[in-house]
Amino acid sequence: MNAPCPSLENVEVSVIVPVVDRTDPAEAVWRAYRTVLMSTERSFEFIYVLDGPHPEYAEALARISEQEFPLHVVQFNRPFGQVACLLEGVRRARGNTLLILPAYFQVAPEAIPTLLDRMGSVDVAAAYRDRSRDNSLGRLRGWWFEMFARMAGSRFRDPGCAVRAVKRHVFDELQLHHEQHPFLPMLAEQLGFKVAQVSLPQAQTDRRLRRHRPLTYLSIILDLVALSFLTRFMQKPFRFFGSLGAIFIALGVATGIFMMVQRQMGQEMADRPILVLTVLLIVLGIQIAAVGLIAEIIIFTRNRSQTVYRIDKIIAQPDEE
Repeated sequence: MNAPCPSLENVEVSVIVPVVDRTDPAEAVWRAYRTVLMSTERSFEFIYVLDGPHPEYAEALARISEQEFPLHVVQFNRPFGQVACLLEGVRRARGNTLLILPAYFQVAPEAIPTLLDRMGSVDVAAAYRDRSRDNSLGRLRGWWFEMFARMAGSRFRDPGCAVRAVKRHVFDELQLHHEQHPFLPMLAEQLGFKVAQVSLPQAQTDRRLRRHRPLTYLSIILDLVALSFLTRFMQKPFRFFGSLGAIFIALGVATGIFMMVQRQMGQEMADRPILVLTVLLIVLGIQIAAVGLIAEIIIFTRNRSQTVYRIDKIIAQPDEE
């Protein structure tokens, strides 16, 4: 039986499905998602964004759109990454609630309404999988990713879970770059939005043993390092560069004092590489600190009007005459 077509004016939930590398059969995934959304009695639309050529997947989506349910399907001419797919889906969405779902079963589909029910009081509802039945390697990999994310300042469990519900206005201020989509809840919370975590059962097919390329892990570590710097020192870069520069200067001064003590004890200073090291450490420390000071000046002069806070509600205010 065909699903009712969504009204163009009254879409409540926009389902955004980025199609990147990992996929399950398109028709099976769509049917499962559509069934649970119909049970919520909310009007919805589906937006699929294909990251580069996916001919078989695109053909399956075309059949669904023509025969059963109108879909929005966008295909990039080459791979640009999941963040690009997500932002393109947000740009085309008409609903006030954006439901971000992967193109494969990551959580049990029947549990998705639980995520939507949390949207009444928060701006972002981030799912995390109950991985108690996952294979040992999967649990270890998830724990490893979570621990590294905590080092970057994240408090959220299972950052690898791509199932999220987000209110549309969050993306008016949220800036995602490169592959920062796993840290969307953390970035939203940094901006002052209300974020909740919701435990959902893991899909059975997601428990299969999977292998990732070593470069994938290296990319994740580099992204976490960059994210840690951006979230902690974006408004105060001199604290990072100044501290690092002070360490180098202190080391240079310490080695200089050590040389002076040795010279007083009759030690010859000629042809000693420690003299060059002393000068190098001091000069390098000054340069690093100067970079932080310049960055602080740029932020002070260019971002005076940018607020770094969010008002939750106004409790009381005097009447204006």
